[in-house]
Amino acid sequence: MKNTQDKAFMEKEAIFRLLVRFAGPSLAGMVANALYNIVDRIFVGQVVGSDGIAAIALAFPCMLFFVSAATLIGVGAASRISIQLGEKKRELAEQTLGNAFSLAFALSAVFMLAGWLSFGKILRLSGASDATLPMASEYLSIILWGVPCGMIGFSLSNQIRACGSPLYAMGSQMFGAAANVALDAWFVVGLDMGVKGAAVATVISQCVSMLWALSYFLTGKAEIKLRPPLMLRPDPATIARIFAVGTPACLVTLNFVLVHGFINNASSSYGGDLAVSATGIFMSMDSLLFMPGVAIADACQPIVGFNYGAGRIRRVIGTAKTAVLASSFFYIISFVAVMLFADKMAMLFNSHDEELISLAASALRVSYIGVPLMGISVVTSSFLQGLGRGREGLMLSLARFGVFLWAPLMILPKRFGVYGAWGSFPVSDICGSITCLFFLVRAVMALKDEDGAVFPISEPDRVV
Repeated sequence: MKNTQDKAFMEKEAIFRLLVRFAGPSLAGMVANALYNIVDRIFVGQVVGSDGIAAIALAFPCMLFFVSAATLIGVGAASRISIQLGEKKRELAEQTLGNAFSLAFALSAVFMLAGWLSFGKILRLSGASDATLPMASEYLSIILWGVPCGMIGFSLSNQIRACGSPLYAMGSQMFGAAANVALDAWFVVGLDMGVKGAAVATVISQCVSMLWALSYFLTGKAEIKLRPPLMLRPDPATIARIFAVGTPACLVTLNFVLVHGFINNASSSYGGDLAVSATGIFMSMDSLLFMPGVAIADACQPIVGFNYGAGRIRRVIGTAKTAVLASSFFYIISFVAVMLFADKMAMLFNSHDEELISLAASALRVSYIGVPLMGISVVTSSFLQGLGRGREGLMLSLARFGVFLWAPLMILPKRFGVYGAWGSFPVSDICGSITCLFFLVRAVMALKDEDGAVFPISEPDRVV
């Protein structure tokens, strides 16, 4: 594979090919991470039924909280390691790696203990009823054992990418996901262990993924190594930098924690346990159908940043146009697939409960009304970050998943019940996309002024 930092490669490769090259590993990693919870819901839904799906859905906000903490450490440390390796400061990079590992371990231990002390209250806040609480408690109490492995493994995968090995990081995630599928089949179906088996499978798979990631830094594959003296010697300045860089990404994920919890609670309040199960199915399918566009947006960022730094403004604008078109194409395909095959998608999780299938299909169709516009929204945030306007990109992300989602969530369910909760998503999608379009057009116009020429359709750099 060509080195992605090679100037000729970044400046002359066809934009569409570049997007595919960068988006591929990112998409594979996203799918691998999503499969942990999705596969659990599929096996449990088919064997245990709707209450099993509800139990896992109720535990998911808590699991997502652990991911947000791992994102804080992983993204923050990866950024520092990339810079330090570029500056040939290997010892400082190893110090950052060691501090990040210790931080992930310490926080995971705290979260694991806090979770055991309060998971009943957490599940109640997420909408657990008397019927679903025992099963959800059984699932989450076991999942908590895997928090250290999950957080450390997720954090290390970011640092592996920072060391220039995205395929190895992807392999770590894919290996864990594959192990989870096999173990779910064994424990849930073969041994008939229900949600307990799904939780045990997830914990073991997270441990497998973590060991794979650790091997990268312990067996000489990496330029830097995990060294116990540096792991046991925390450096306040290094930790402060990790938090400073990782906090924005953590806040976006943390908002999803609150959204998931609120949606579960609203579903339970207005539609009962069956609505919670339907919401769990919708969230599972959404996490898969939404990913291609996000991967393209993520791929857009380094291409935009490199070419903007190189002064190739027309190519920067061409990347934005191509990314919006490509991500919009995937979202339109997702929209059509949901409208035509929502029932079939729901049957992946439960093939015999007709009421659940019908309700889950409705959740998918209502929630996906605004999805065709989302290509604009997801690309704009990454595009602005690639231009070095990270604060503006973060603001748009938080507005889309914050203001534009929380406002309808507070209003619509009171009038339309559980359908109002699901309908909050298209309101957020439409309002967020319109806002992002304004910022995208403004940024492109500013780039054209900076370049001193209107970008022509026939520009050679705009090869796709």
